[in-house]
Amino acid sequence: MKKMKFGAVMMAALVSAPMLLSGCGQEPSAPEATSNPSEASDASDVSQESQGEPTSEPQAAAEDAPWLTPFEETVKLDVVVGWDADGGVKEGTTPETNALVEAARDLLNIELNFLWMVPNDQFSEKLALQISSGNIPDIVMLDSGNFYEFMSSDYLRDLTDAYETYASDELKNTVEGFGEEAVRYSSRDGRLYGIPAQLDTSESVAGLYYRSDWLDAIGTGKPTNVQEMNDMLVALAEYGASVNGGKDTVGLGTTSSVLNTNFALSAYFQCYGAYPNKWIMRDGTLVNGIVQDEMLDALNGLKDLYERGALAADFATWNSDQFNERVTTDQVGAAFGTYYIPAWPLNQNKDANPEAEWAELNIADIGSKPAMNQVSINHFNVVTRDAPENAEAALMKLLNLTLAANGNSTFDKSVFQGRDLAENGASIFYLPVYMYFPTPWKQYRENIRAAYEAQDPSGLITNVEQEWYGYMNDYLTHGNACENLGTAWGMYKSRLSEDMGIAVGLAARETGEYEPAYYYGPATETEQRVSATLSDMSVSFIVEYIMGQKGEADWESFRQSWNEMGGQAWTEEVNEQYQSITQ
Repeated sequence: MKKMKFGAVMMAALVSAPMLLSGCGQEPSAPEATSNPSEASDASDVSQESQGEPTSEPQAAAEDAPWLTPFEETVKLDVVVGWDADGGVKEGTTPETNALVEAARDLLNIELNFLWMVPNDQFSEKLALQISSGNIPDIVMLDSGNFYEFMSSDYLRDLTDAYETYASDELKNTVEGFGEEAVRYSSRDGRLYGIPAQLDTSESVAGLYYRSDWLDAIGTGKPTNVQEMNDMLVALAEYGASVNGGKDTVGLGTTSSVLNTNFALSAYFQCYGAYPNKWIMRDGTLVNGIVQDEMLDALNGLKDLYERGALAADFATWNSDQFNERVTTDQVGAAFGTYYIPAWPLNQNKDANPEAEWAELNIADIGSKPAMNQVSINHFNVVTRDAPENAEAALMKLLNLTLAANGNSTFDKSVFQGRDLAENGASIFYLPVYMYFPTPWKQYRENIRAAYEAQDPSGLITNVEQEWYGYMNDYLTHGNACENLGTAWGMYKSRLSEDMGIAVGLAARETGEYEPAYYYGPATETEQRVSATLSDMSVSFIVEYIMGQKGEADWESFRQSWNEMGGQAWTEEVNEQYQSITQ
């Protein structure tokens, strides 16, 4: 651990910063918290993913992987880690006994010296105390606030050359997949100072899932604009009530988490080009979508839906359990959500009513430019200024290792001699630095579809591919008569369908039919102070507007209050940080 001097500002920033993510397969910034495992990203099943032996010739043998070339002399790195016991890893495993630490030593000649290890909830405070006394590890995963502080204070090594030389193709593809803005936030003056950790943005694109069997019976056809979508939601409510025994039925199901992406209304606003609580670019300036004119148009659309019976009279009180129950019992005609919604909870409706059919409306198809769920890049893998020689190359090789060991990777796992298996005590989340492995959707989908057409899954390498192939083959072969219908249908529709699930997110990313995230910076001083208050005020106003308790005459007063209560200052701070980071 090297000595560095930081001021009181640095100490305060560290103490208040978000916790570093380690342990238990947590995601850096999930769209919504959930207790249902089916909702988790496929990319998050890292240590828990069943590995097994490849069933065919692997795509990359060890001798063809230059990142595996060990250093001639041992690179010794002082590291620290926050971690919690992971039930998916061999009992008794610690960061020091992590099989991937052993792999780093044996395969790469990198020796990690753990200076200290603490539970996750103690990490930020511990790191702050160490840095305030001038001590800092050689490599570390920093939260966004600390990353920018370190970078602006010249305490980070330039990673550009090491990245170009030592980053594997998987690592480069992962980083580049985050988008230009994410890479820009990781750089200064065109040089790279941190490797961002994030999940695949295509997974957060939302669409409208609707009962296609009901719409077919109604006979109006798939909507082509926003007004037709609204009319469809009203018609679904009316038709559903006529065929489900008179049970209360809504056209658009939602929850009290009004501005969340899944099962809520965030994506509805996107249909109008409105992006509440997201930083969007307007005339060269970042503005918060919650107070833009497009919001009023969307609010009027929701108010109209409420008055016409497409929304539940008590929609603002629905929790996720109530929503799921109504979906299962044919009381919901449509709902917004991301790719995995068919796998949960729509699969429950399919199990309860095999004749139920669902389709997805791509928001872009009705004339809008939908937004991704603009999660921030909360963590960056870095090398500190006084780290030993070759630390930059060592960081890249360690990050390569975390990707290669992932269950979704097609890399030849035999090189690890079983050390990649969770049952043998391996977890990337026990390492001081790591990368999430975004699911290689395009590759998987092509491989599985080719295998299905040939009725030969022997060429599928990963267990994930084999599992998904099984669901696809079962459902497409047997239809509603297949075993475990809901699961097979949900996995196929969410992951492998051509016009539903992840296909919509992939299309948005490839065509640019989405509003990108522009701001990845740390929380500003004003945000920390007022964001919760502003969010509560916004949700209350939205609910009251939809239910007719507020009207257009109240819109300007809401915007004024939002700005006066800290929104304007927050906006100014965000733009200052954006300019300082990107210029």
